[in-house]
Amino acid sequence: MYEVKSMLFVMEAQTPIAHAEETVGNTSIFMRRKVRQPDGSFARVPYVTGDTMRHGLREAGAYAFLDAAGLLAESGLGEAALRLLFAGGMVTGRGDAGVVNMDKYRELCTLCPPLKLLGGCCDNRSIPGQLTVDEASLICEEQQAHLPERVREWLNGQQISGCREHMEVAQRVRMDPLLNPGKRELLLPAAQIEVGRRLGSSEKAHAEDDAIARDEAKSTMLPRTFERVVEGSLFWWRVTCHCHSELDVDTFMVMVGAFLSNCQVGGKRATGHGRLKCVKAWDMVVPRPMDAGTEVDTKALGTGVGSLFRKHVSDHKDQVRQWLQSINA
Repeated sequence: MYEVKSMLFVMEAQTPIAHAEETVGNTSIFMRRKVRQPDGSFARVPYVTGDTMRHGLREAGAYAFLDAAGLLAESGLGEAALRLLFAGGMVTGRGDAGVVNMDKYRELCTLCPPLKLLGGCCDNRSIPGQLTVDEASLICEEQQAHLPERVREWLNGQQISGCREHMEVAQRVRMDPLLNPGKRELLLPAAQIEVGRRLGSSEKAHAEDDAIARDEAKSTMLPRTFERVVEGSLFWWRVTCHCHSELDVDTFMVMVGAFLSNCQVGGKRATGHGRLKCVKAWDMVVPRPMDAGTEVDTKALGTGVGSLFRKHVSDHKDQVRQWLQSINA
């Protein structure tokens, strides 16, 4: 068999999205790209990179693979195996007997279906996979002319705001515990004396308006700001897979379902940023454009699939354990 499966999604930000392209001073600037407008002008529109979305699929596939092989409860991965599963490996140097050559790579793809779909590295080259992962694009006025037809129909006249309306600037402050008298009591006596001396120097520099001395004695308190896309904003995203077998199809569905079940992108994840929820999905077979896209129940994604994938990995778990301990990638 051969078919190209494409899945199109509308994703909603459950929490604000922080995804920086650069930092200017203490301010983090959100990732943007240029988009041509119908009148010929250009706008810079926020988006989430395809690399981020692809890595999310890779991590979801790696965890699903290790779970099916019964290896999640074990600490049995070498550095190279961890790098191959979660980052696609790396091109290694010559003369290393543990490197993955082309024949070994084909064997690994047989044992690890997600690696076949995502691609990775062997001895002297990177091997492309079978997935094409789009960027997640903010649904806004500046993107309206470029929306897929199904997304435009699904919006059904909803008000679409300009991209600036979807952005806000948040401020956070990292406090200096040495400024708290109660916390200074926890210091060793010598450290308390040193901190007291430094605080006195800072006070004196402020009184004398000595910029150099003030800078040398300043605390580590750090105010900072960052741009983020507001909660509730919508993104559209597409992922396409060239499938050569039923196992490829099943693996693809497992990876997508696992990723969407706990989708978190961008930075500041430890403070609750970056959570995306799928609110609409379409499943299409690309080579047959005369067929209408099939609507997908997003709550059922990842359920009712995966039996073929799990059986394949489980049947080869002894071989999987062997190569995970021996590869260098």
